[in-house]
This record gives sequence, structure tokens and C-alpha cells, in this order.
Amino acid sequence: MKFTGLRALVVVACVVALFSMVVVANLETIVSDELIPEISAAAGIALAGSYADTMTEAGLVVLAANGRTIGLRTAASGALAIQYRAKTEEEIMAILKGTADPMIRAAAIEPALIYLISVTSEAEDFSLTDYLKDIAINGETHEMKLAAAKAYYFMMRGSLKVEDLEVQAVTNDSDELAYAAGEVLAGFYLSFNPKTQAELEELAINGESAGMRVAGSIALATLLINSDLTALDIETTLLSIAGTKSAEYRAAYKVALAVRYGS
Repeated sequence: MKFTGLRALVVVACVVALFSMVVVANLETIVSDELIPEISAAAGIALAGSYADTMTEAGLVVLAANGRTIGLRTAASGALAIQYRAKTEEEIMAILKGTADPMIRAAAIEPALIYLISVTSEAEDFSLTDYLKDIAINGETHEMKLAAAKAYYFMMRGSLKVEDLEVQAVTNDSDELAYAAGEVLAGFYLSFNPKTQAELEELAINGESAGMRVAGSIALATLLINSDLTALDIETTLLSIAGTKSAEYRAAYKVALAVRYGS
């Protein structure tokens, strides 16, 4: 009986492994051949974990910068973000401030947050939020500014109000701070100040700033993920809106499709 049970476990493990191989192969076909950028990128997002496990950092760096399609570059960038979690603060900051391809610098943004929110100083007048805001305005690269902006709003989360965020997502001291304000605002639009899907679609398409459009996009993506839409449904929508509406609106469907591909 034990032997039979062991055999059953082996069979199940083999089936799971085979299924995973088939899924990865299908996604690699999409990232390589799909003409709709958002569909290709969605497959790339879903592939990131597999690439992080199977590719070297050096190989991913080359692919992130020079991959033939946006899907391949997105997969490599996402995989680097996973691998970069093991890097030191100095290594991460060097990548963010450096001259590498933007897809490589982007991979360091999320890993940098844990370091940025824990910066300390012996100076009496040191304020972490002021420090982060200064970098979000004056950082060496867009990615450095965005990482600091995200960290700034994380530190400010206890005092944020939807009315303030709606202003800050439009007018702020840097584009990166406005964008980060929009990201946080999305959470309010799903909870304390919920908006309908139609309202979020309108905001993602016609919001008066990138920050407001991204607020609508992120909240809309969450609704789409939690809906009954299939991968085919989302692919069909992305095909119908290719190159139209707004990048943020298309991004909502891209993120939802990536989740479907990965589930």
C-alpha cells in the first residue's frame, strides 16, 4: 500500500512538472511571436519566476536590454527583480543610479524599497520622509526617483487622505511622486472610496494626469482579476483596443492577463 501511494505521488509530481513545462513553452511562444505588445508583456510577466530560476543574472541582463520583443524584455526584467532581492543595498543603489538599460534599472526598484525605508542618520535634524522626497525630486535617474517616491508614500501611508492624493497625483514636485501618489490612490478607490468599473475605466482612459490614470488602471486591474473573465476574453479585449484608449487602460488588461497566464 505504501509503495502504491509512493508511485501515485511520483505520477502526480511528473504530471505537475510536465504541465509546468507545457505552460512555460506556451508562454515563450507568446512572448516571442505575439504582435500585440500588452499580450506579449503579460506573458513576460508570467514567465519571470521561471526565468529567475533557470537563467543567470548575466543572461537576464542581456535579454532585458536586447530581447527581440517587449515580452522577452519584460520577462527578463521581472526575473532580475526577483534575483536582485539577494543583493546588498550598495549593489541595488548602484544599479538604480547607473547607466544600464532602463529595463535593468527598473528591476531594482522594488528590491530597493526595503533599504530606502530603513535609512538612518546620526544627524539631529534628519527626517526620512524629507530624505526620500528629496531623492524623488533630484535622484540621478527616473528609476531612482520612482523608488524613492514609492518609499516616501509608504512612509506617509498613515496620514494619507483620498482628497490629498487626488491633488498630489495631478500636481506634485516630480512626475515620479505624482505617479506614486496615483498608485496609493488606487487602493482607496477599491476600499474607502470605492468606484465602479465604469468610473475606473473612464479614469484610466481620460484621467487628467498620468498619476490619476494609473490610479484608475491599478484599481481596474484588480476588478478584472477578480472577475469571471478568461484569458481568451482579456486577449480579445486587448486585440480590440490595440494602440487606442490609453497606455494605462491597456496596462490594466495586461496585468489581469498576466495573472490569468500564471494561474
